[in-house]
Amino acid sequence: MAMFSKSQKMRFFLAIFLLLLATCGCGAWYFFYYTKTPEYGLEKIRMSFEKHDWQTFEKYVDLDALLGNSTETLIQAMIDTDRPMSGDAKAAMNGFVQMFKAPLALTLRTEVQYYIEHGEWKNSGAASETQDPMSLDMVLTRIGLKTIQFRNIDYVATDRETGTARAGVRVYQADIGEEFIFEVKLVQGGDGVWRVTEIQNLHDFVAMIAKAHDAILADYLAKSQAIIDAHGKSVQEIEQEFSSTLQKGSLGNDETRQALKTIMLEKAAADWTQRKAELSDLTVPPMADTLHHLRLRSCDMRIAYILGYAAWLDDKKAATIREAQAKLKQAKTLENEAAALARHMSGQSNAVPQPQQKPIGNEALESMTELQ
Repeated sequence: MAMFSKSQKMRFFLAIFLLLLATCGCGAWYFFYYTKTPEYGLEKIRMSFEKHDWQTFEKYVDLDALLGNSTETLIQAMIDTDRPMSGDAKAAMNGFVQMFKAPLALTLRTEVQYYIEHGEWKNSGAASETQDPMSLDMVLTRIGLKTIQFRNIDYVATDRETGTARAGVRVYQADIGEEFIFEVKLVQGGDGVWRVTEIQNLHDFVAMIAKAHDAILADYLAKSQAIIDAHGKSVQEIEQEFSSTLQKGSLGNDETRQALKTIMLEKAAADWTQRKAELSDLTVPPMADTLHHLRLRSCDMRIAYILGYAAWLDDKKAATIREAQAKLKQAKTLENEAAALARHMSGQSNAVPQPQQKPIGNEALESMTELQ
């Protein structure tokens, strides 16, 4: 192997020296400049989501400032987008906002920490029949934060004189299928670290979500009501057939009772089962989860009532019909709650309630003494 000449050795060592110098220069640039930029802070926040690193998130997000700025905006935005208010009503609601601001901020902090550490929201269970409209889960749903996805950083504008920066953070809101650019404010601390302190257009985001939710909700209300109305007509026809059969015969007659039982099982129960299936096939927006749950439960109670009634036509026992009537009472309660909630959602809270669905078999119950 040929030996290197002296000049070749010099060039080799010079190349190594320049490479080391460049490496050191890059390292110095990274540690003394880049780590003190808003871009670096935003990247660390993004990585904290991926790595479920709460400590890093806390370092680059001033949560006290962010939640202090955001909580009042969130509540106010939900109020503004709910329905128009008079001056007196707005003044009263301002007191409501101040009352809920501190506890909501504290709860949000806990929820955000859980999300960072686990990658999911803590309150992500199914809707209940009595869900509080001001519960954290409902608030997160209404403001669209539960289903947003990060896209990219569109821009970063830094003002070195004031030690502030503005960043455009593009996100995708899955519920409504639209993108939005958050205007994020960052402030540089005495340690040179840039921290997120405010989302300056949060009100606009909530307004966009509310407008889209209103359209989606209106579509659900129209389609679900069409199903209810169509099956309401079917139930009227079944009731007429039931009454006609009862008038032609007698509850004391086995043939009449079997005919009534056939109507209850093959027509009434089948119709309510089909109603539930059609309602279940609908796409339900998050804000209608509770209403939808009430409607499905009322279908279950109506079906249970019909099955119990059919059993009574066989065994003629008072206990059987009492149990069936208890199911009917539950169904009526659920239907009243659903109707009131639907009117509120459609902005018709003062509208006259629609007549409740007449239970099939009332005439026979009035003649129950014939079988005792």
